[in-house]
Amino acid sequence: MATVAISWGTVKSLLIFFAPVLLPRLITAYRSLRVSIASRPPPRPLPAAPARALNILFGGIVFFLLLSLPFNPHAPDSNIFSLTRSRLNTPTDVIFNRLARLRPNNLLTEADKLLQSKFISLGARKVYLTFGPDALVSCPYCSFDDLNTYLMYYLPFNVLLPHLVHLLLLGVATSAPIAGPESSRWRNKFTIGGLVLVAIDIYIVATYDAIQGAPLSVRAGQTPPSSLYNHITFLRPLAFVLYDVVCSVVLWLSATNRFFFKPPSPVDQVDQATSMAMQGVMSANSKLHAANVTRNAVVRDPTLKNRDDLYWRTMAASENPAQGSGEGGEQILNNIWEEEDVVRAISRAMAGQTGIDLAQLGVNANDHVREITEGLD
Repeated sequence: MATVAISWGTVKSLLIFFAPVLLPRLITAYRSLRVSIASRPPPRPLPAAPARALNILFGGIVFFLLLSLPFNPHAPDSNIFSLTRSRLNTPTDVIFNRLARLRPNNLLTEADKLLQSKFISLGARKVYLTFGPDALVSCPYCSFDDLNTYLMYYLPFNVLLPHLVHLLLLGVATSAPIAGPESSRWRNKFTIGGLVLVAIDIYIVATYDAIQGAPLSVRAGQTPPSSLYNHITFLRPLAFVLYDVVCSVVLWLSATNRFFFKPPSPVDQVDQATSMAMQGVMSANSKLHAANVTRNAVVRDPTLKNRDDLYWRTMAASENPAQGSGEGGEQILNNIWEEEDVVRAISRAMAGQTGIDLAQLGVNANDHVREITEGLD
């Protein structure tokens, strides 16, 4: 085999030619990656909406994994060439006589007899190995002169339908109303990946030749041929499982801010700020409504009304102790600021013996009053 040697001069020429184009792009990509890593927030617990998406994908993974097992109820029948250890050129009668010995009471079933009637040529065996026994037996318009007719019969229910179910699962798992915006941002990418799986599946089935693509030992009649139909029936759901596992990992990494972090757009930031403001307004409105209901309840109840009046008379008397006692002979409390313990505590605070920074406390009080009274002039 001839080898191609590349000299150092050729490498230098290629670097000189491509470096002015590639180097700025690499530097820009490196800087954007550093900015993305630096601005990435710390990891967070998995939100509820992406958790629903992962649960949907997990259900799909379990379902397709069961379909990939050979003992599931919808698994295809075993390849009769491997089952009877027959070669590609073994006569039909010999193959089905061997098959009859494996059946109950050594008798072929009706399906076996129908398949035997179609096993009349090498083309029929090719169709059987590629598209399965159902296409060979049940297709009413197919012809051995044009094997694409068998392909058209095989594709809808054996290829397109499973992939449509898989795409529907991906669509539900990345739907914004169900899985939230963290999952919906991956919808187009996951759908494109699913369509790539469809294209690969169709390409393999359409281009595979059960005879020309078989190993030399099969074509020479030394070993039994393998069935693409049986293999791909099990491998198709297994491919769905692997793809959904990858999608689940990507969703988990992005939803928990561990990777693939995307900063919110200005529109999303405005929506978030508006949502927070609306929540604050609704919370304040509910608290005011609760206070109003409580106030109405106090006013309507005579006992609570008398206690409320007594409280406010007490507060007024604390500002003007000369008022004496309240109505009905009820003694009003003296001004709390004249209590001996209170006066002593105030004296210690003013002397700086309590560890309280009165200057900072005054600044904080002034700031609080200024924020409250702003705009009232």
